Amino acid sequence: MKTCAVSEAKSKLGKLADAAIQGRPTVILRGGKLVILQACDLPDHVDEFDALIQAGKDSPHRPLTSKVLDEIWKRGRALARR
Repeated sequence: MKTCAVSEAKSKLGKLADAAIQGRPTVILRGGKLVILQACDLPDHVDEFDALIQAGKDSPHRPLTSKVLDEIWKRGRALARR
């Protein structure tokens, strides 16, 4: 999974979106938080879409400690070298 800052993501949004559609999501770091850009199939019914959005809002989130951020960075760098 690629990792980048918002400034990089802004300049490469089209490429990052294409990569996400091809199954390669990107973690975007902003103010100590993670934003994950990944493709999702559209649900067949609008109620399913609303349920997916609500599930994302209600889901527990792991705090981003320095250790967590370091691991994300290491993993992203290792994958980028492949």
